[in-house]
Amino acid sequence: MGPCFSRLRIPVSASTPPNTLESARIDWSDPAAPVSAQFDDVYFSKHDGAAETDYVFLQHNHLPSRWADHPRRHFTVAETGFGTGLNLLVLWQRFNAHCEQHPEAHCQRLHFVSFEKYPLSVTDMSRAHRQWPQFEALAAELRAHYPPATSGCHRLVLQGGQVVVDLWFGDVLEQLPTLDGGNSGIVDAWFLDGFAPSKNPDMWQPVLFNEMARLSRPDATFATFTAAGIVRRGLKDAGFDVEKVPGFGRKREMARGRIAAGQTASAPAPQTPQSAVIVGGGLASAATALGLVRRGVAVTLCSQDRGPAQGASGNRQGAIYPLLNQADDGLSRFYQQAFPLARQSLLDMVAAGHTVAHDLSGVLQLSIDDKSQDRLRALAEVGFPSEVAHGVDAQTASSIAGVPLTRGGLYYPLGGWLCPAQLTHALLTEAQNSGLLTLAYGHAMTGLQYDGQNWQLSFEGASALSSPLVILAMGHRSSGFEATAPLPLNPVRGQISYPKARAITGELKTVLCADGYLVPADEGRLTCGASFGRGDDSSDWRDADRDEIAQRMNRSFGREGWDEELELDDSGRAAVRAAVRDHLPLVGPVPEWDTLAEWQPGEPLPNQPGLHLLTGLGSRGLCSAALCAELLVSQLMDEPRPQSQEQQARLAPGRFWVRKRLKGQPVSR
Repeated sequence: MGPCFSRLRIPVSASTPPNTLESARIDWSDPAAPVSAQFDDVYFSKHDGAAETDYVFLQHNHLPSRWADHPRRHFTVAETGFGTGLNLLVLWQRFNAHCEQHPEAHCQRLHFVSFEKYPLSVTDMSRAHRQWPQFEALAAELRAHYPPATSGCHRLVLQGGQVVVDLWFGDVLEQLPTLDGGNSGIVDAWFLDGFAPSKNPDMWQPVLFNEMARLSRPDATFATFTAAGIVRRGLKDAGFDVEKVPGFGRKREMARGRIAAGQTASAPAPQTPQSAVIVGGGLASAATALGLVRRGVAVTLCSQDRGPAQGASGNRQGAIYPLLNQADDGLSRFYQQAFPLARQSLLDMVAAGHTVAHDLSGVLQLSIDDKSQDRLRALAEVGFPSEVAHGVDAQTASSIAGVPLTRGGLYYPLGGWLCPAQLTHALLTEAQNSGLLTLAYGHAMTGLQYDGQNWQLSFEGASALSSPLVILAMGHRSSGFEATAPLPLNPVRGQISYPKARAITGELKTVLCADGYLVPADEGRLTCGASFGRGDDSSDWRDADRDEIAQRMNRSFGREGWDEELELDDSGRAAVRAAVRDHLPLVGPVPEWDTLAEWQPGEPLPNQPGLHLLTGLGSRGLCSAALCAELLVSQLMDEPRPQSQEQQARLAPGRFWVRKRLKGQPVSR
């Protein structure tokens, strides 16, 4: 399926900029025309800003007429300056009207990519949205999933997946060059917005126009409210045909145009998949299946188990919060971007009527000694947005937790717990509702061979399948075949216990993490754990593991005086997770092992055609599965990716061999 070589180029070197963002400062003296304090310019026209958006950006990009015969399943709009989200709301409403009027049209999905250097708070955004009551239902959904202000891409999956928004927080001139341009561009129309060139000269630079050209599809158009000479000349120099037309209202002129013939990538885009086979039965495979069927792909999901979530995804409760570190490096940023989408996925399933036990009442990370206390204090001083994480003292921690605590720690207000088994079931049920998902339980895969055109999958009992596209989401078993044997996957066995809630522990309101973790009661039982057995792929129950959990609970909460209530019995379970030594998942195509030794930095990485991975989520699958699935599906469908090229390289299954080659070391299977 698709080309043998990925177009994603592995960067030879990359630096990590500081993850600091300044929030928008707004002058609300005139509520109908809020002014940016950073740029001394209005966010939208007080003379009907929605009408201006429709005139400038939709009409002059020839929307909605282009949607009727658009050849792809999705249409992508990119915008330079998200602001209050007004352009999105106008576009979204018009797209919905188009889909309702033209249900036969091939294009039924909208993808919106936007950049914002100074993100608004949800409070300011809500205040701005009062100006347009006609968009309130859409605006409410946008605000409900609006992410914390951390740099990089934040994916919002709206309206059941029909509308996808990628919000890139940070300087557009720094963010645009990091985007993956896909096989032949990713953008169909540009909303060249942002404050006026006279107010915001730093944005209207050649790098902006050149990156627009790089990311444009062959038929891409643009429109902008300004007709300033520096903008028109910059666009022409970058390869756009430009013309001036009458502006909106009192504005005399504006500019519009399209990418000139021959300016975009000449390589033909590969055919997007019509069908796929996913092997696995947990949260990762369920999220991937839902992502694919939402894009019109027929999926067969095969699992060796007799039902969903029989392995590591089968726990009653699991904590969900981002993994942060003091370096605020690629690892930390990945989880900062993954966490809001994971939280959204849960809430969307609940809103759709699926039963998923959960309580997003926060997570408290506590110290167990001076070293861990210093680490938590350092994390609190990094400067993460307060809704992501902030430090609390013992009194505040006790109030949050509902049980007495003798020390403070780091509080993740948006975190909490959920039932992984029920979430997996909900995702699969939602995917089945599309009519495009076939579930094949009791299918233990024994063989995987490529015949030059399709992958041949064999199963116990002599059954078989053939598919040009196969996605392995089998945890540590994903490396059990000749085509995947070199993958650096390690089984890590973990055991949890479900003690009964007692007088004090029954009052626990938030997840506590220290040497182990303790989750508030659900149906009278708490969850605590976990033991970790590296290299152990057995899921049997052992007394030694229960003893280890008891020791972890004592080290974590022994000083509090209520740990004696944690009486462990045989009500827990053990499961095996797949871990990778750099603590990041494996997401993307499987390398062509025999040609890796010949790969040169700067070239596309050689991959096996149609064989992809989503595994290695370790103990953080609740946080990372949703983003990993969206990234993989976006790669397969040649849509805008929700991760930078650098971050995709960090997640690529062949990254360890690439690193060796970059260091000049020999590479072998």
